[in-house]
Amino acid sequence: MTDAKSLTTPHSALPFGGDFDQVFNRMMRGWPFGWPEMAPSTAPKALRAFDHVPKVEVKESGKAYTVTIELPGLDEKDVKVQIEDDVLTISGEKKVEQTDDKMHYTERSYGSFTRAFTLPADADRDGISAKFAKGVLELEIAKTANPPAQVKQVAIKGA
Repeated sequence: MTDAKSLTTPHSALPFGGDFDQVFNRMMRGWPFGWPEMAPSTAPKALRAFDHVPKVEVKESGKAYTVTIELPGLDEKDVKVQIEDDVLTISGEKKVEQTDDKMHYTERSYGSFTRAFTLPADADRDGISAKFAKGVLELEIAKTANPPAQVKQVAIKGA
């Protein structure tokens, strides 16, 4: 199971409260010779925990939330969008392109991914649409005029 971020207030499940892998990669990008891989390989590398996390952008208007996910190299058939309870999950898989050509070097990543977000209380779970074009998935999540009550009174029965 993937830890779900809030749609409107993202947080990281990583220690130290930030996207440590992204910070580290940005820091290493500035080194004059790059950051060497521990075991260079000519075969496409398998995904590690932080190799393939699609980039997400969330916007809010008065009527809806718009979630945009970058999924280069994928088709809509490779992506699944699911809502279970209050969690929106986007998952998919980018498969290795098999050819008879000899691979000399690759920085491309392949494998499965999952992104999960907790929907806000005013998100209409039945008012979600999705479109996919040019490797970008865009979800439009309508807002409901009457969000469900957050507090539920539980009756206490005597013994």
